[in-house]
Amino acid sequence: MRELISGPILFIGFLLTAAVQDFQRKKVKLWVYAFFGVLALVLDGYLWIMPDYHFLWINHLGSCCLGVCLILAGRFLEGEIGIGDGLFFLISGLMLDFFQNLTVLCMGVVLCGLYGMVLFVWNQIYWKKDVRKLTIPFLPFAVIPGLWITAMELWG
Repeated sequence: MRELISGPILFIGFLLTAAVQDFQRKKVKLWVYAFFGVLALVLDGYLWIMPDYHFLWINHLGSCCLGVCLILAGRFLEGEIGIGDGLFFLISGLMLDFFQNLTVLCMGVVLCGLYGMVLFVWNQIYWKKDVRKLTIPFLPFAVIPGLWITAMELWG
């Protein structure tokens, strides 16, 4: 039972730490990725050697591929997708299953897109400012689906 709780708690800590830094600075410090990545690998290794727990590495490696794809897309799109977002989903792939990680990504994109659309329309109507080149930090929008996924895992 403890291992089922420790993974979601680790993910919530990682999610909130990264989202707060992304909101404040529009970037996440490298130590956050390193620290939570090592903790996630240790936890995954522990779960893998437990005799009664069926841990599938392939599921988590597939989940990490979302982060790798985002990093590659960021390189291909010349920085339009931040490398930090790719690193976030690479590390969260060690803590979440593939579809959980994909859900956090897709719901975060939808929420961020809705915010961007409202911001654009609001500025066009009321402030008459051009906000097309404005950058929006992504990880704060991943908090709501991340907490939802974690709650569903713990209590669902």
